[in-house]
Amino acid sequence: MPGTKLKAVIDRTVARWLEVKDKEFYYTTTMADEEKASADTTLTCFRGYADCVEGAVEKGVLVAGGVYEPGAVRNTSAMAQAYEMGRNV
Repeated sequence: MPGTKLKAVIDRTVARWLEVKDKEFYYTTTMADEEKASADTTLTCFRGYADCVEGAVEKGVLVAGGVYEPGAVRNTSAMAQAYEMGRNV
């Protein structure tokens, strides 16, 4: 459902679009698939949005695979990676 989430971001920023600039972007996604390349389409959508933001800078990408069940990501190294990315914001 990356399109649905991305549409929500776009809908919430369109009213103040001229003020949205010079933002740092961190992309995080979870998926059931273990193959990280399966997240490429989702990341392309996120990057497409960021390409429209003046001064956008990609700062980090986190893909957590193999997390189908709710809460399953808690027991992966992705949580520690997400924490470290957040500490550096």
